[in-house]
This record gives sequence, C-alpha cells and structure tokens, in this order.
Amino acid sequence: MKNKVLIFKNDRTGDLFSSTKVINKILQKHKDQDILIYLSNINHKFSFLFPNFNKKIYSMKLTFYEKIKIFFYLLFNNIETIYILTPKDFYYYLPIFFRKIKFYAITIKGIKNRPKPYLLKFLHKYVVINRLNIQKRFSTYKIQESLIENFSEINHLNTKSILSHKFIYPNNYVYFHYKKNLFQNLLQWDFDKILQLIEFLNERFENVIFSSEIFDEKCNDYFSSKFNTFDFNKKKEIKINEKKVIFLKDIDGYDLFHAIKKSKKIISPEGIITHIAYYLKKPILSLLFFKLKDRRDFINQIISCKEWFPPDNYEYTVLKKDFKKSLDKINKRI
Repeated sequence: MKNKVLIFKNDRTGDLFSSTKVINKILQKHKDQDILIYLSNINHKFSFLFPNFNKKIYSMKLTFYEKIKIFFYLLFNNIETIYILTPKDFYYYLPIFFRKIKFYAITIKGIKNRPKPYLLKFLHKYVVINRLNIQKRFSTYKIQESLIENFSEINHLNTKSILSHKFIYPNNYVYFHYKKNLFQNLLQWDFDKILQLIEFLNERFENVIFSSEIFDEKCNDYFSSKFNTFDFNKKKEIKINEKKVIFLKDIDGYDLFHAIKKSKKIISPEGIITHIAYYLKKPILSLLFFKLKDRRDFINQIISCKEWFPPDNYEYTVLKKDFKKSLDKINKRI
C-alpha cells in the first residue's frame, strides 16, 4: 500500500492560486505516491487544476466535526507527509500527536503568530511569512516554493478548462473586473463613472469583456441593462447594441478561468482575478487603493503588498478618488 501525502489548502481562491507553484513541486516530489488535497467549499470549483489526485471538501473555518474527522483519518491511515499550506491553528497541533508523519508548513510571524513558537519544534520543515517585516523580501509565492527545493518548472497541473456553454469569445479583448468594495465603498465612484471607465477601455482595446461579483443582483441588473450580456446561469446571450463590450453575468469556476486564459490583458482590482491571471502568465494591471488613517495603516499596506505581490511581470497602479486623475494613471500603464 502506497504511503499517502496530504495537502491542507482549504482557504480562499486567491490563496489557492498563490500556492499553485508549491503544489506543483509537491506533485513532482511525490509523483509515485497517493496524494490527497483538502480544498474549501469556496476554492474547490478550481479543483480541475488537480485532475490526478483525490480531494476532500471542507469548510474554510473548520467545524469541530471536521477537525475530529481529520484527526481520525490521520490515525487510521498510512500517512507519510503532510503539507500545511493553510496556516490554521488546528493543523499545527497535529504534529504533537503524529510524530512519525513529516509535517512541512507555512508559518506566520506577526502580531498573532501561527503557530505559537513552541509548536515549531514539532514541524519537520517550515518557512516563515514575516508580517512584521517592512524591508524588501520575497513574496509569499517565493516563500512557499522554498518548502520544496531543487525541482524544475515542469507543469503537472491542468490548464484546460471544460466549458458548459457555447459562448464565443471575441479576439483581442481586455478583461476588466468590477469589485464593489474598491469602486463603490473606497473610491466612492458611482455607476456613471464605471460606465466612463469601461468606455475609456473600449476606446483603447478592440474588445472589452468584464464581470462583477457573482449573484450581486443590483450590479447585474444595472450592467445587463447597459451592455450586451452573457448569463452563465441561463447559458443565454442577450444583445442590446453594437458595442464591442460584453458583460459576463455570474461567471465563475471553469468559465472564469477560461475567460482569463483567452484574454489579451487583465485590468482588475487586486484579488482572485489577478492571481489567476498571474498563474496563466497574462499581462496584468492591478488596481489598488489605500485608505490610510495613520502610519500603522501605511506600514500594514506596504507589508501586505510585499507579501502578496508576485515576484515579477506584475504591473499595478494606485487609484485616487479623483476619477480623472485615476484615468490618467491607468492610461499611462496600458
């Protein structure tokens, strides 16, 4: 019976894509073993990335029942190695009880350490993401990769998406994403300004495809009333004008991955879209805005950027509440 290798990765979708390179290295290192990955009920829609090994779906915040299930799974199975890629406190207590298992882990040094320092000695190997360090350092992408040394860039992950519709994407389109928290809550831009932004993009690119957060009825209804739309729930295309702008209503999972994969360029707030695009090696313009109350806020934002930004080939611009100044900044980078 083959020894099993477990990967704990039950977190957000953006976090899943930031771990794809280290997961790929794990696949290379353990290619002759049985691999089981724990995904969350949020990020499992991208489980097609991992076609050749088993998955379990657990919640992001593990319930007491799920913790018991994990404990007994380790107790009654022949587990050789476990990779903790989601830094949840519960996972770091497991090495105390399962000394024969080699635990590799991402650890966090910050205001709240994960794990507590005395638990580090039970880990076989760990890397540290330092959330107190404002100095220049490797991004989380690179830090995670260092868990597994000396493996090539051969890709063992799946980049083919299975489509469930007959929508035909245009050629040479830029992909834009509307994120309510950035545009409405932080920048305080109303829908009229978003229309101007989309028109601005349409003047500079042959075609524009854009999306919004799924199942947001107010946004969906508004954008559907202004632009040609493809509804991914109804698998139906609705054309209302001749503009080369298409709104993708409630796009998610396979379809989102495919839409980003076919795009010419991504212009989007930092998050799920940009992390998927980076994985697919697409040109990216990440849109940021910092709401700074004091110096501590400023330091936290710098640390956050250093932690999550990919190491290279990644453009960004920091937007301003002044809409015209923001358009000028975007224009200089496209």
